[in-house]
Amino acid sequence: MKKVSIALVLSFLFLTGCFNLATPPSQISGSYTSELQYQNFTCEQLSAELSSLARRENQLATAQEQRRKSSMMQAFWIGYGNGDGIEAAELANVRGEKEAVRKAIEANRCGASKGASSQHSTTSSHPAGPLKADLKRDLETIEQWRSAGILTEKEAGELRRETLQKY
Repeated sequence: MKKVSIALVLSFLFLTGCFNLATPPSQISGSYTSELQYQNFTCEQLSAELSSLARRENQLATAQEQRRKSSMMQAFWIGYGNGDGIEAAELANVRGEKEAVRKAIEANRCGASKGASSQHSTTSSHPAGPLKADLKRDLETIEQWRSAGILTEKEAGELRRETLQKY
């Protein structure tokens, strides 16, 4: 009887140790943020804001990962973890803001010449000339942001696909 009760207690502690663990940073998605707050920003301001948000996202992801590790250790020793803290909520907000800034960048056509449609008929006898140059410029901008750490490889890939669909 004593062995059965010890086994039950240990099983209970093992199972409850899985409860209330902090969420891995990779599983925290962005909360909705309207891109309207960024509509009057210039391309340079949007780029600076995106860079700032990327740095903050990295800091918060690191903090959330630390919280996850301490929560796992706590769950191992006392049977339950810390759960998510302010880091997870703020990380979701920052990721949502990054998406809003990206939408504003796309709406402002940052990285592409804004007068491409008016130059289309006058600057090139080949109709795809200006559009091809705009596409190249947009893809180069995405690559620069990826290289600078503003975008992750996954985010850069998604932005490349969206850009290619646009043209």
